[in-house]
Amino acid sequence: MKTRKITSAICGVMLLASFSLSGCSGDKEEKGMVEQASDKVAAKVVEQINKPLDKAKASQAVQNAQSQQMEDMAKESGEQ
Repeated sequence: MKTRKITSAICGVMLLASFSLSGCSGDKEEKGMVEQASDKVAAKVVEQINKPLDKAKASQAVQNAQSQQMEDMAKESGEQ
């Protein structure tokens, strides 16, 4: 009778330990999934923010090149 109680107690402890350990690993996986989802959303947001900024920079570069060309043409016509 005593050995049966001890065996049952050991089995219970092992069962509780396995549940507690599996709960810990599940939290880490969920955090990993949440972090991955957050990273994906953040990457999309950054991309959406950078697209108009890149277009504006390209537009500014074209405008600067045109202004420089106009200045060069004005200098050439003033020298002749």
